[in-house]
Amino acid sequence: MTLKPAAQRQIGRLKGVEYVALRGVLLELGANPRPRGSAKLAGGRGLWRLRFRIDGRGWRVVYTIDDTERVVVITRVVARDEGTYRSLR
Repeated sequence: MTLKPAAQRQIGRLKGVEYVALRGVLLELGANPRPRGSAKLAGGRGLWRLRFRIDGRGWRVVYTIDDTERVVVITRVVARDEGTYRSLR
């Protein structure tokens, strides 16, 4: 699994329970890049998203999958709001 710089910054801002929970989600994503609940995003850029909740707050991981190299590249990790996918256009 690889983290883009933006994802590294976003993860670096997390503390405590959020960080531990997210770490578990990312480790599972590395082992299974298409878990139940994941979906390919429209637009043809090969982006996927995974929804999950931490302490009642919705979070999203946006990522790409390279099946030939068997690598998952994490693009963004964000708390869900109206602007979550805006900059991906």
